[in-house]
Amino acid sequence: MPYNNNLAYDLDFEANAARIEKKVKETKRENKAKARAAKARLHRTIVCCISIFALCAGFMISRNVTAYESKRNVAKLQKELNSLKEYSSQKAFELDKSIDREAIEREAKTRLNMVRPEKYQTVYVNVKQDDVTEVTAKDAEGIKSFFDIFACKR
Repeated sequence: MPYNNNLAYDLDFEANAARIEKKVKETKRENKAKARAAKARLHRTIVCCISIFALCAGFMISRNVTAYESKRNVAKLQKELNSLKEYSSQKAFELDKSIDREAIEREAKTRLNMVRPEKYQTVYVNVKQDDVTEVTAKDAEGIKSFFDIFACKR
């Protein structure tokens, strides 16, 4: 039999043992509950991290897909523009080629009663090659110099 501090027999040993055993079981139960709560917290944290990572990855992928689709659309439109430019230049060439100056002159003479000007009706103008006109930015915009302002007031 165990002894008390005063070296007397401990008569309440079994009650104390039951109480201690109950405390040990309760402590084990609390430790298990804490361990379960910690595991649950860890799982929630992992799930949150994975969710955030997945959202970021999805956002980045969607942005890249949008950019790729835009580039592909631009390339397609550029191709279409080039083909239309080719078509337009081809049609302009065909139009220039189809213009018959003699047919136009014949039509002008017959239907519109037009005639070519005679030599005496032509006026020639001789322009010197070194004859140039220079316009500065301030003249073009109407801004006068400091001295021009006072010259106009006189």
